[in-house]
Amino acid sequence: MSKVKRGLKLGCGTTLAVLIGLGGVLWIRGNAAPEYKIPEWKLPSPNAYDTLTEARKLEVSKLGKAAVNPESHYDEKTRKYIYPLGPLEDRKALLEKNQATIAKLREALTQEFATPRKPGDVQALADNFPHFAEFRELARLLMFASRTYADLGQNDEAGRCAVDAIKLGTLVSHRSQLMGNLVGVACEAIGRKALWERVDKLDAKTARAAVARLEALEPTRYSFESVLLNERDFSQANTYVNFKNSNAWQYTSSYFSQIDEAATVTGAMMGEESEKPSALDRAKLFGSQVAMTGLFVWHTKKGIFAESGRYMTELAAQTKLPYDPKRLGPRMPTDPINQMILPLFQQAGHKDTSTRAETALARVYLALRAYRLEKGSYPATLEELVTSGYLKALPDDPYAMRFGQSFGYRREVGDTLTLWSCGPDGDDDNGWAVKKADGTVSRYVQTNDEGDLVARVNTY
Repeated sequence: MSKVKRGLKLGCGTTLAVLIGLGGVLWIRGNAAPEYKIPEWKLPSPNAYDTLTEARKLEVSKLGKAAVNPESHYDEKTRKYIYPLGPLEDRKALLEKNQATIAKLREALTQEFATPRKPGDVQALADNFPHFAEFRELARLLMFASRTYADLGQNDEAGRCAVDAIKLGTLVSHRSQLMGNLVGVACEAIGRKALWERVDKLDAKTARAAVARLEALEPTRYSFESVLLNERDFSQANTYVNFKNSNAWQYTSSYFSQIDEAATVTGAMMGEESEKPSALDRAKLFGSQVAMTGLFVWHTKKGIFAESGRYMTELAAQTKLPYDPKRLGPRMPTDPINQMILPLFQQAGHKDTSTRAETALARVYLALRAYRLEKGSYPATLEELVTSGYLKALPDDPYAMRFGQSFGYRREVGDTLTLWSCGPDGDDDNGWAVKKADGTVSRYVQTNDEGDLVARVNTY
């Protein structure tokens, strides 16, 4: 063998050994678990979470003829589904059967709430999701009760049930993850819908009572900053446990398995049969996992973990600033794990802002209703609601781009009014409501919508 060939073999062998050694060093470096102390998670006693779970077990089904008439249909004129309620006598009987449920639910509304699943308890965290869905069903029960009481002529009890659903929404956001906040948003929307349906039939005393309860809710409302910090702590604790118990390949393999399982479950819910992946599909999936594992190792567990915590902390801090639709979020981490997960949290901020704005609008509208009934006309300005004792203070507009700016208000000809928030664009358009591209009114206000969020027009 010539010296040249021996030299080439030696060089290739040395290069291969160096590459293998370097790869081993990178693998060890990339898989080193971060140092982290899982935060303590103390539960209140009694815990509203447990009481709500008991309430749901007591509930007598709302489904069937008594609650929703099977003759539901889509109304082309209003462009929404109409769900006619069943016979009043049937609904009254069903409401009576659910009095124990409503009493237990109201007991929970007097208690503190915290999810019993602790940070780092990875397997148990999934158990939270079905329970939160059950809590949303309790809000729907309250909506059913509100509508039934209203049809029975008991508007005071109808208003009470509607506000109970709103209070339930604020409660389940406490000391949980983002899932709790989103379910809370849904519960508040259910309560507001029931309230808006009957607001013009409430007498002054009932309207004042609803205002007082809604005002009392605000100091107890869980801030979105706290929601994000809780999410950070849960996420970091769970990531720490996963990182400690699996290497990069195992972690990405688990991730892709969850994606595949989610796709299968979604397809089954849509009535689609799962197809066996082809050899090409499997090869693509394997290649994606190899690429992600490589990036995972390059960015390291410690780096990914630290960047996740930094981003969530900075995002939480931004929630204390005045609203700004053009504000950029914190610097996004460059690793693929964080880039897939973290954008979801920034998007969720709009839901929270919209909910706070819509509930505050309902509170002011109720105060205006009571004022008009007792004084014969609407006030010239919203400030008169405070000086006359109908509100303790005017709420800030969550969509305003400076602190201290309240809602827009105008007393119209014919003893009507226009009450509005600046809406997602942050601009005061003098009560010009958000509309869809086709010019129709939009009930669901989106992040990029232009125009104002107008009470009784865009609210739900």
